[in-house]
Amino acid sequence: MTHRSKISTTAVFLLAAAASVASPAFAQSEREQLQLARDAMERGQEFYLGERYAEAAEAFLEAYEARPFSAFLYNAGIAYERLGQAQNGITYYERYLDAEPDASDAEAVRERITRLRAAIEQATAPDPNGTDPNGTDPNGTDPNGTDPNGTDPNGTDPNGTDPNGTDPNGTDPNGTDPNGTDPNGTDPNGTDPNETPTVVPAGPAPVAKSLLSVETNPSDARITLRVGGSVIAQGQSPFAETLDEGDYEISVEHPDYRTVTRTMRVRPGKVYVAILELSQGEFLGFLRVVSDPPGANVFLDNREEGAVGQTPYSNPVPTGEHRIWVERPGYGVEERTVEIGLGEQITERLELERVTYGRLRVIANTPGAKVLIDGREVGEVPYEGQVDAGLRRVTVTHDGMKDWEEDVDVQRGQLTPIRVRLRPAVSRGGAWAMLSTSLLAAGAGVALGFLSDGLRSDLRDDRNAGLLSDDDDRFSRGKIMSISANAAFGLAGLLGLLSIYYFVRDPLPDSEATVLEPRDWALMPRLNPVDRSGGADLVWSF
Repeated sequence: MTHRSKISTTAVFLLAAAASVASPAFAQSEREQLQLARDAMERGQEFYLGERYAEAAEAFLEAYEARPFSAFLYNAGIAYERLGQAQNGITYYERYLDAEPDASDAEAVRERITRLRAAIEQATAPDPNGTDPNGTDPNGTDPNGTDPNGTDPNGTDPNGTDPNGTDPNGTDPNGTDPNGTDPNGTDPNGTDPNETPTVVPAGPAPVAKSLLSVETNPSDARITLRVGGSVIAQGQSPFAETLDEGDYEISVEHPDYRTVTRTMRVRPGKVYVAILELSQGEFLGFLRVVSDPPGANVFLDNREEGAVGQTPYSNPVPTGEHRIWVERPGYGVEERTVEIGLGEQITERLELERVTYGRLRVIANTPGAKVLIDGREVGEVPYEGQVDAGLRRVTVTHDGMKDWEEDVDVQRGQLTPIRVRLRPAVSRGGAWAMLSTSLLAAGAGVALGFLSDGLRSDLRDDRNAGLLSDDDDRFSRGKIMSISANAAFGLAGLLGLLSIYYFVRDPLPDSEATVLEPRDWALMPRLNPVDRSGGADLVWSF
């Protein structure tokens, strides 16, 4: 069964080629409202199929608040009916008929209302034994056998109180009247006497209705719906129709464009939004791509053409099979193939996983300084590159500067920036000069020592041979050489100690660096206006 919606407006999707249909703000508002209605409708259908009827009714009414289509009222009615709340079911069926008095299933809905009312009357009518809902039989005697005068068969004392302690007003000490109703009017089961009784639904659960919304560009096209060759509804675009489950044929006619005809399968409890660009003769469905985390680039059908948007992404797309890629810097690429039918919305939800590597960005105050990772040279500052995740030994070195070295924890799929300040190394030239002088002095001392020893040996030999005279100048020369050798050894030792001190002494501060917190990196698209070449570069900030 199908019927024409009396709602005069429907969602207006802002298409790139149809910007003249409505103002961007209005079109976006209509799109958002219809999307809210669609989401609520689908939740309601899930609850309904799961026999969670109270939640289903609430979701269907939420859809109606977003977009007041009569299909939502009907679905709320069947949910309340299955819940056993017959009066609520009648209320929403009647509101549905008020909105759709000429619906093709209007008579069937009226019959359903009649059956529900009869069920309510039966639930509140006296039982076959002649006892009315208050428990009194036709003779005025309640089930306990009390006669009209209020005396039970066991006898009443002079005060009118029976042996059980009931006062003359018929109220027992607990405050319950003979009908079993407490002073607040509630029976022992906690049911308010004014409340409509629960009516157990009979038969299989009714099938929820669906909604078809058709938008065209231009918007004055004529829409015709057929089932089995028979026309069931016609109207101008924008067009909205409440549908039952089944197969339908949609024809779109416009005097300036060729007629477009398509078939579609309608499932229960769905909202279908069909968009037609008449100049292209192509129907559109609706694709939503949601990722965790959001902000990923979405590529559709041809990755080389660049991203069509970022997650959460939603847009009309041609019906048929589509290939999508979802890519976010620092995460692995997710690829899916989806089939989008006429008027359908396909939602792809993806959990992105971080890559197994990270990136390092190293800048320093000394251009050309070398960067080593785990002892292997990888480049010069400024450096930016891919590094396996984990604890990495990073070294920055330059001639004449003190090395900087530290363990850096490289995070998966994140950029770790490092700012390095190299400090000048202490000059060791003076230490080397002192050391050289010390060695020369030591050598001179050794040479003078040998010469002194040689003269001493010659003097000893001449004395033994009786050839030595008292005025031999070798005595004075030997003493001078011996004193000079000792002085040379002393100077060598002093200079050696000074050279060691200057080799060890370092009055200048060490090199230092700031390892910043890891952060996500991003791809910045670029376009060369000369040759129309494009691409993307990694960008970062400190």
